[in-house]
Amino acid sequence: MKIYNFLLTTAVLFMTGCSVTPQVPLKLAQKQELEEVRIEQKSPEEIDKELRILQKAKPEPYRIAGGDVFSFSVYDNPELSTRSEGVIITPDGYISITLTGPIKIGGLTIREATKFIEKKLSHYIRNPKVSIAPVRIQSANFTILGKVRSPNRYVLSNNARITDAIAMAGGLASGIFDGDSVEIANLRDAYLMRQGKILPIDFTKALYEGDMLNNIPLMNGDYIYIPSNLNTAVYVLGAVNNPSVIGYKKDLTILKALTYARGMTVEHSEIALIIRGSVVNPKVYKINIDNILEGDGFDFLLRPNDVIFIPKGGLSQFNDMVRKIVPTIAALNLLAGPFGGTSNVAVGGVGAGAD
Repeated sequence: MKIYNFLLTTAVLFMTGCSVTPQVPLKLAQKQELEEVRIEQKSPEEIDKELRILQKAKPEPYRIAGGDVFSFSVYDNPELSTRSEGVIITPDGYISITLTGPIKIGGLTIREATKFIEKKLSHYIRNPKVSIAPVRIQSANFTILGKVRSPNRYVLSNNARITDAIAMAGGLASGIFDGDSVEIANLRDAYLMRQGKILPIDFTKALYEGDMLNNIPLMNGDYIYIPSNLNTAVYVLGAVNNPSVIGYKKDLTILKALTYARGMTVEHSEIALIIRGSVVNPKVYKINIDNILEGDGFDFLLRPNDVIFIPKGGLSQFNDMVRKIVPTIAALNLLAGPFGGTSNVAVGGVGAGAD
């Protein structure tokens, strides 16, 4: 009977062009059953502690790499000195010096490289005194993509922070809406990834409130992504026939989203989970999907970037299950980033196996 009701509801949605108006009662006894699931997650105190640690992070010692440019001189031997524009390190880490020929200094610190070159020159010059100094450093950099004016890879300057990165990229991108220029950057879902981990940064606080705790120093290799407010999505995962990424539209409801996912599988639970919020501390809600299908509960509006997860039958271990789901949110945000799309894009079985 439940499967019949769902198929009937799906047919009605398609016949009416998915025009079901949310919050309109179907029965007098109808009620909204949206309950927040208490899960183990980082407390504000834990996030504060992590941010304070990130504030104290020190960059790794600089090591010479391909593309870097150095000036080079030998005391009392001006003929061995480079011109003012310096000499570039080859991609495989070599520098070419008169007398010695190519010497590999890639991967060395400046002090190590100085001593190494002096040792090589000592075969030709007695007690050589070498000086090398960076002219341009290319190897220390960060990447910022998304809704900024000039997305690109930038050389990492000393003590650069998140606000500096936005400034170097020309500021947040803007667009025209209803005749006015508006920012289209979605700071709520922006993230900074470092060594494969998304850091608990609140970009809104860092940029608009001047909160220095969230305005952390950048490190070599940092990746910043600023998504668009105009390109948000809803994700439908779990016990559905076609796990999907759906482009968010106004008045999108859970039933409409399920039709895009081609309905639920026969082993679906009566409870649906809605994961909402940031990738750091998301909130998780549960709702009785069977009540909605049978007209005993409201079909309700979704928000941009909501994740709908339909578990298989049985929900005795909320925390264990949610811990399996929540780490996928970061990956889902990447789908909305520069490497993916948001218009009914199948995502395979991401999260579909979590029970």
